[in-house]
Amino acid sequence: MVAQVCVEIHKSASTTMEKYLKETKRHYYITPNSYLQFIDTFLSILQSTKKKSLFNRACFYNGLTKLLEATSLVAEMQEELLTLGPQIEQKSKEIEELVEKLHRDSLVVEQVRTLVKQDEEIMAEETKVVEEYARQATEELNAVLPALEKALAALDALDKAHIAELRVYTHPPPLVLTVMNAVCILLQKKPSWATTKLLLADAGFLKKLVTLDKDNLPEKVFLQLKRYVRSPDFSPSKVGLVSIACCSMCHWILALDHYHEVQKLMKPKQIRVTEAQEVLRLAHQKLDEKQRSLALIEEHEQNLEASYQESIAQKEMLATRKQLATQRLHRASILSTALADEMERWKESVNNLDERLQGIMGDALVSAACIIYSGVLSAEYRQQLINECLRLCNENIIPVSPNYSLITAMTEKNEVSKWQNEGLPLDQYSIENAILVKNGQRWPLLIDPQKQAYKWICQMEGDRLRQIHTSDSNYLRTLENAMRIGDSILLQDLAETLDSNLKPILRKEIYSRGGRDFIRIGDAEIEYNHNFR
Repeated sequence: MVAQVCVEIHKSASTTMEKYLKETKRHYYITPNSYLQFIDTFLSILQSTKKKSLFNRACFYNGLTKLLEATSLVAEMQEELLTLGPQIEQKSKEIEELVEKLHRDSLVVEQVRTLVKQDEEIMAEETKVVEEYARQATEELNAVLPALEKALAALDALDKAHIAELRVYTHPPPLVLTVMNAVCILLQKKPSWATTKLLLADAGFLKKLVTLDKDNLPEKVFLQLKRYVRSPDFSPSKVGLVSIACCSMCHWILALDHYHEVQKLMKPKQIRVTEAQEVLRLAHQKLDEKQRSLALIEEHEQNLEASYQESIAQKEMLATRKQLATQRLHRASILSTALADEMERWKESVNNLDERLQGIMGDALVSAACIIYSGVLSAEYRQQLINECLRLCNENIIPVSPNYSLITAMTEKNEVSKWQNEGLPLDQYSIENAILVKNGQRWPLLIDPQKQAYKWICQMEGDRLRQIHTSDSNYLRTLENAMRIGDSILLQDLAETLDSNLKPILRKEIYSRGGRDFIRIGDAEIEYNHNFR
């Protein structure tokens, strides 16, 4: 149905234009592309007008909804105010009780905290004393360990050859025999050369010495060892003159004996350290219990504090709600009173927009026909075209808004006022021309002997407008740059015959490639900026 009407409107527009051109003896041709432009313009107007009308209707409808909500909320807010007063009073009593209890409990907590702090200070001092005593004992014991470790390293350095030197003796030198007897005693063997030879024959002999459990040797072993180590000749320097292996073992024996002596002195100290540490451990347990009790009391105090803060917050929230409800009630009352008349206007606007949406199909058809075909027509012939389009819509049951006009269908009052402030003449014909300029699919050709359109365009575009003449030698280059950066161009003094390079621009022969838009002028390919006017 709509397609058939579009064809009939196109034919009717062609007939109207032929009559006008014949009467005015002008030349103008409606090309096949005019019909396609008419269809594109119709679809574009239909889509944009519907979107705009729906948006405006939603705005008015939302405003009405808010006003109705404000009216209904007045009663609710009045009831809320009645209930908030007692709630705030009750919350104030709770806060007073909490403050009193918090004061009492804080005194108890402070007393317990003071006692615990005193115990902690005493415990810290005692711990320092015990730790210092234990450190001294450990340092004294550790002082002999380097010599022992050095002796063990010397033993580790011995090899089978050193041991073999000792095994060849049938009657060993006295110092060698002394050292080896001491070794036998440490290994808890009978001190004799026969025993020594058996020990030396053992492949793990040196390993036994190195891994000897020095901390668990019986005291009698060291008592037997004394008669050897107290000998003036029992020294590594003298033994070393006789045997390298025995020199290392002499170092080892003396280090073990020294270690044992130090350990004997350390044992009572270590026992006292252990006893003191046990006392400290028990004291720490008691202190921990006190600290846990203090933590529970502090937690209770914190809970009271949290309850107090929560009650304060709740009271403030209730007060805020009361203040907000009072303000909202006041604003809602003012809004309901002040916008009572506005509500009627908004209802009327919604009804008007509903009527406009009902006739949007016919409005878009007639408006598209005016934009595409009526540019060259006089006011009288334009009205004839509109009347013919309205007749076709009515005959084909396509709804149109009552009292249709191009100005009311395609503009708003504030938009027309803006154009007129920018220099557009006040008459209906000029306003229609502005609509054609703004909504046409092609760039408009303006015959403007009185410079009215010139003044309007200059005011409207402002600083972004660049004025050029076809007589300028580089006007095409200026056009190309404007298309790239999106400036506005006013091309003046056109001749009856146009430069062929202008045709792609006037026809908007834009094509896309790689996500960008281009237009070809002669052999040059120009990237097209859609802000270009």
